Amino acid sequence: MFKFLRSQAKLFYWVIAASFILFLILGGLTGRGCQAPGTGSFEPGVIGEVNGVKVSAQFYDDMVRQQIAFMRQQAGNRELNANQYALARQRAWDTVVQSVLVDQAIEDRKIKITDDEVLDAFQNNPPQALLENYRREDGQIDMDRYFADLQNPDNDWSGVEQYVRTLLKRQKLNDQITAGVSVSEQDVREEYIRQTGRGVAEFMGVTFVDLALDYSPSDAEIQEYYASHQDEFLSDEKARCQFVKFAKEASEADYEEIRTLILDIKHEIETGKRNFEQAAMEYSEDGSASTGGDLGTFNRERMVAPFTEAAFSLPVGVISEPVRTQFGYHLIEVLEQINDAETGELAQVHARHILLKVTPSPATLDLISEAAGDFRSRVDGNSFIMTAEAEGLEVVTPVPFAAGQDIPGLPLSLEASNWVFASKAGAVSPVLENDSFFFVVRADGKVPGGPTPLENVRGAISGKLIQQRKVELAREKLNPAVGEVQLGTSLAEAASKFGLKHAVTDTFTMNSNIPDVGYGSSFNKEVIYGTVDSLLPEIETNRGLFAAVPLWIKPVDEADFQSRRAGIMGFLLDQAKNQALEEWLNEQTAAAKITDLRYQARPSV
Repeated sequence: MFKFLRSQAKLFYWVIAASFILFLILGGLTGRGCQAPGTGSFEPGVIGEVNGVKVSAQFYDDMVRQQIAFMRQQAGNRELNANQYALARQRAWDTVVQSVLVDQAIEDRKIKITDDEVLDAFQNNPPQALLENYRREDGQIDMDRYFADLQNPDNDWSGVEQYVRTLLKRQKLNDQITAGVSVSEQDVREEYIRQTGRGVAEFMGVTFVDLALDYSPSDAEIQEYYASHQDEFLSDEKARCQFVKFAKEASEADYEEIRTLILDIKHEIETGKRNFEQAAMEYSEDGSASTGGDLGTFNRERMVAPFTEAAFSLPVGVISEPVRTQFGYHLIEVLEQINDAETGELAQVHARHILLKVTPSPATLDLISEAAGDFRSRVDGNSFIMTAEAEGLEVVTPVPFAAGQDIPGLPLSLEASNWVFASKAGAVSPVLENDSFFFVVRADGKVPGGPTPLENVRGAISGKLIQQRKVELAREKLNPAVGEVQLGTSLAEAASKFGLKHAVTDTFTMNSNIPDVGYGSSFNKEVIYGTVDSLLPEIETNRGLFAAVPLWIKPVDEADFQSRRAGIMGFLLDQAKNQALEEWLNEQTAAAKITDLRYQARPSV
């Protein structure tokens, strides 16, 4: 068993490296986690530096593999797409950076772990990663076997001891950072009500969709709003680039190979080896395969032209020759022809088909990749555009884009986007790829962050001003009715008098949809936290402006609250600690001197 543990020492080390921030990674809370990539020289085997600590390529690569394995597991072992691989690499880098910062904090704070603390952990709180090695077939942990191994003097626990010691140091740091975090009794009670609260309310109000608003913001109003709300329109730094792409398209040889295959299928049907329905269910790569290829009845407008031409020229019961369309090759059999009742001309057919899709073969993809590689080998930043144009390749210049986004016009290009942000103007990328293309990118510098030009946000400002005017108009309509209710008039009477919507809700929760009001809006919260028969004079939601009177609010079940109190307290405390840890990590990262040489050192990573 300890041979196994020693063989897993590297795995345990990575668990250590990630344990402090694992909850952040699993919850998707870690951001990019590093400053702008540095420039400068690098040495072999080193892909970065954090506060003077060199980051080895092997350390980073192992973290990447761990992240990829985790993401594949989360995706049901499905293959990841290009952006998911890029995300795995970024998460790995964030984890490496944060691990170094955590280790430095432990050293700076002189956090130590005694032998007694390690022994106590082994005996009373062994790490789950260690106990997993003692899980039985029935899913339970065999603690007897664990303690027997623990007490066996022939077993070497030195590697595991170091793992536990490091884990405990990180836990002490965790405890120090979150020492001031607390949750009040009121917080716990409010969370209980949020989870269990129910209410019924009577309301009246104005829905924005029903407002007849004859208003268009003037240019002066838009400029005034823009000038007084500059903080709303600040944009981050953006990057510019050009790219040339090489489409992953099937070759004529690929089409001919599929045509040969579909002719073989036709031969099987015609010789009686299997009927059309059976062949469709076995071979067709179309959604209709499960129904034997049945497409139902269709007219001349529904299908693409080559398919329509073949289907409407076939006699009933005759199998077509292979029909090539943008989807691949088809075999078609017409089951019924339907003539127009007035003209007598063929108007519809009932048909079924077998589709074999045509995709680029590995050999074709190799040729396309080689063409992209050949182009890349012959260009630099100065000759990129000239060479591409001379060879008839389209040079695409997308609009500037922000960090963490695909390059516009290149889906699943996050890795390329990261490369552009890490590169100087004029740098040329290695050959990159997504599902549809191989491509080469030329970095073209950055657009500094700052206020977005007015013309780019004019429409958004106009929408905000129109919404403000709608709220003002809704308030003008609602306030007189609220005044009457405050003087003793019922909501129903006031709503009728002033032409407002009026209704009594069904029982709702914090997240329920209330017709005309909205889904999980502030209306739900204010009513459930409100007081029965006490008027709530104004509640704004995305759909309108309302006044409401809670008719029934589920009373707090004190016995149930007490039974759930500890669990809710723990949940809220974990949330608060997670937030404190995330803020601490962000502060440490912002203050750190971080050099990211992944793309300069190994541009294809």
